[in-house]
Amino acid sequence: MSRKFFLFSIMVTLILAGINTCAIWIDHHRTTAEPKLLWHEDFEDADFSDWVIHDDVEDEISNWFVDQGYLIQTSNIGKGKLGTHAVAGETEWTDYTLSANVVSTDDDYIGVLFRYQDPQNYYRFSLSSQVSKIRLEKRINGEFHTLGHIEEMWPECRFNISIDVRGDSIKVYLDGQIYFAIADTSFDHGNVGFSSYHNDASFLDDISVYDKFEIKHDEQALQFDRKPYLQNVLGDSAVVMWRTNLVQNSQVEFGLSVTETQVVSSQNLAFNHELTLTGLQAGAQYFYRVTSGTLMSDWVQFQAAKSASEPFRFALYGDNRTNFLRHQEIVASITEEAPDFVINSGDVVNSGLRPDWDTEYFNPLQDLISSTPVYVALGNHENNTLYGQKYADSPEQNPAYSRYFKEYFSFPENEHEVYYSFTYGNTFFIFIDNNLAAYSERDFPDITPGSAQFRWLEEQLKSPEAQAAERLLVAGHIPIFSAVYPVDYILNREYLWPLFKKYDVDMYFSGHIHDYERAYVDGITHIVSGGGGGPQNTNVRNIVDIRKRKNNYHYCIIDVDSSELSFTVRDKDQNIMDEFVINKHPRKLSNVDMTPPEVLMLTVNPARSQKVPLMIRLDLPSESDYDISIHNSQGKLIKSLIDGHAQQGRYWLHWKKDDLDGILVPAGTYTCQVKTTSATAQIDIEVQN
Repeated sequence: MSRKFFLFSIMVTLILAGINTCAIWIDHHRTTAEPKLLWHEDFEDADFSDWVIHDDVEDEISNWFVDQGYLIQTSNIGKGKLGTHAVAGETEWTDYTLSANVVSTDDDYIGVLFRYQDPQNYYRFSLSSQVSKIRLEKRINGEFHTLGHIEEMWPECRFNISIDVRGDSIKVYLDGQIYFAIADTSFDHGNVGFSSYHNDASFLDDISVYDKFEIKHDEQALQFDRKPYLQNVLGDSAVVMWRTNLVQNSQVEFGLSVTETQVVSSQNLAFNHELTLTGLQAGAQYFYRVTSGTLMSDWVQFQAAKSASEPFRFALYGDNRTNFLRHQEIVASITEEAPDFVINSGDVVNSGLRPDWDTEYFNPLQDLISSTPVYVALGNHENNTLYGQKYADSPEQNPAYSRYFKEYFSFPENEHEVYYSFTYGNTFFIFIDNNLAAYSERDFPDITPGSAQFRWLEEQLKSPEAQAAERLLVAGHIPIFSAVYPVDYILNREYLWPLFKKYDVDMYFSGHIHDYERAYVDGITHIVSGGGGGPQNTNVRNIVDIRKRKNNYHYCIIDVDSSELSFTVRDKDQNIMDEFVINKHPRKLSNVDMTPPEVLMLTVNPARSQKVPLMIRLDLPSESDYDISIHNSQGKLIKSLIDGHAQQGRYWLHWKKDDLDGILVPAGTYTCQVKTTSATAQIDIEVQN
């Protein structure tokens, strides 16, 4: 086994072990004509004395060395756009092709330098998977100027690269495909090098410079990787997105007819294309088609956003991950309903990796989303990392939090991306990322009071747009109430639910649970819609507060006008599962049993995890003073939970399994007791370590 193969094997092992690892392989191409080899370096002699090291950051020192046939840089040096670079070769080189093998076990910038004059003047091709940037730049007198850039995270982090410079022509090839073909006359000669910025594990090997190099590559036919789809059809604008297999420019032609159109375009090269159409007439039918290079789509028709006074219809479903065949059936049924837009409650893909996005989401939706926008609440399964983990357990393992979610969707409020809001018709919609409520140990955005998202949410709820709306609807992936996991999601009940009550939210939409559930608590309708294709949940633990539940694949259709909101739930065969109406203020829900409790009752729902407090439900049949406490098996008081006065109704509280001093209690049997003015109730609790 060669030393290089041995080192590479170690790196693959580390990647599989789940460390923050990404490999980028840059290799030279074959030639049709015999080129002259001007220079070659493989570091087999462990000597790099002819390389000159430049650290661009004065107070940071790089660490370059040769080991096992690689030139290695292991420091994390970097400020601004500067880091460290190593240079070798001849400054007299003019026209040449540079090829090199580069491996990076970090996700920050690495770069190849060419026509290098001095530390302040050169060309640089660089990549960073952490920020999805591929750049071609020139540095003139210490200032960087972008010649071309692509916002793209590469699949499987592997590339074949060649850089060819001839006169004013600069060409960069990746995987046999040309990424950049640019003319620039800033530098006509210079040697070569390698740069590292905030990258703590970079490997360089097999550098070759040829005087002539005809790059062999497979000719790929330009085609759509993802056909055009709509986003943000709001107000007088709409966003069109699509993806091509080769980097190309972007253009959208649109109008009220195919013969009278206007054009919006961008000359930036990209795989993922995004352009905004403006000046749309409310409710008018428009045609559009996209063009990238020689590739042109068919004409597609869509309707601009309706005015505030017009009735509108939207669909709701979610958790379509895993089973794309069921997802196709659901989408086909939704399409027949002709909604103005669709809300997906999250978990649109299973692993968050790029192939899942096409197989499980975009392909089943293609015919619908070309003319109808979909707004998604970020699910836990979309929270992919760069390295293929379903979820991230720490910020260090998750530099690419929800990367594809941000890359493939356009958001009405780009400042926050994974949580956003918009107005449609007479209704204000808010989308939140509350995955922390289900996975408190993972690196999801905080939703507790004082956090950025919580402050943003409250600002949205009390905003003029929200207060002026006739309806206020919120969507998040994790439920507040659920029959499947009734004691989970404490953060939602503790922090979000009171906020929703305070600002008079009409409905809360969620998924995560793969069934349909409807609850009505304190004037708010809670809908769980997670029957879009994921494996169905059958383990019902408790039906507390759940007025309706069906365990099958389904979708919801919501019709909104000035007087009422009509809600219809259908299974994949379009049979009605549930239907109800919410009237305009004062809001009254029909078909819901709101009978108050008849007797004093305690219910304790056991927690799935030791980290999760026990949820205790109190049904109070009449207005009364009350006292709730925890006792051990000998009857000794362990914890006084709450005492006070309350109206008739249902209340939730939690016990953190601690005693009067805040110390966790040992395993054993405990009793929860409630005393009111006229009655006493108690229930045993099993606490396990």
